Amino acid sequence: MSVTDYLHPVRIWYLLKRDFNRKWKDYLITMGAAFGLFLLIFIKNAKTGTIHYDRHYGFISVMIFLLGLIFTSMAFREAHRKLLNHDWLMLPASTLEKFIEKLIMYTVLFPVVSIILYTLFTFISRFVVEVILGEFFPVFNPFDLEVLRIVKHYVIIQSVFVLGAAWFRSNNFIKTIITLVIISIVLTIFSAAIGWFVFKDYFWALIRNYDISMEMGAGSQLESFVMRMVSLLQFIYFVLLVPVCWFGSWLKLTEVEVKDGV
Repeated sequence: MSVTDYLHPVRIWYLLKRDFNRKWKDYLITMGAAFGLFLLIFIKNAKTGTIHYDRHYGFISVMIFLLGLIFTSMAFREAHRKLLNHDWLMLPASTLEKFIEKLIMYTVLFPVVSIILYTLFTFISRFVVEVILGEFFPVFNPFDLEVLRIVKHYVIIQSVFVLGAAWFRSNNFIKTIITLVIISIVLTIFSAAIGWFVFKDYFWALIRNYDISMEMGAGSQLESFVMRMVSLLQFIYFVLLVPVCWFGSWLKLTEVEVKDGV
């Protein structure tokens, strides 16, 4: 067996075409509704003279994060539902190809297409607001560094929802959010427990903002502990989260296909 038996760009391309042909109307209707709401907000703000360029960051974030994460949560719906999993299993493609196709669809194409469509939308909004109402309207710049930062964080956070889409059989979006909340609470309690164990001799003094930095070096030790925890969290967030979630998603999807196939 060769690599092309499990991974071939032509099969991935056909999967992308299949997904696009089946879902483009739903995506277009959803984005159209969002653009309509944004336009109403622009018109309302134009009448009060409060349109600022920074508002674009909020709107593009809503599009990319909210819509993108919801769509991502439904990425593997066919694999989990009994009425649909037969078609999923019978697709002439490997599990890896089907998984990569979903990554390309929701991790790459969705934010890129969203930015392009939003840029076109701002030109239309400029005509409506500036020509009809006579108010100034700043056009969105898709090459803004802040936009790249938004996309970067979207890819990281979206990887968790890819895992949730592969792991949960239903209500993936809600269950993923609940899981994130639970994990955050557990991590907070765990970090507080470590802090208590390390600084238990003068914990309450630190809480009360008592200056004991000269006593046993408590202040510098606490600062060093906090910086290490922050560095660890940054390493997990920026380096480990995406590959771990993607790999876990692929393993879970493989397990799901084996169980459904049997």
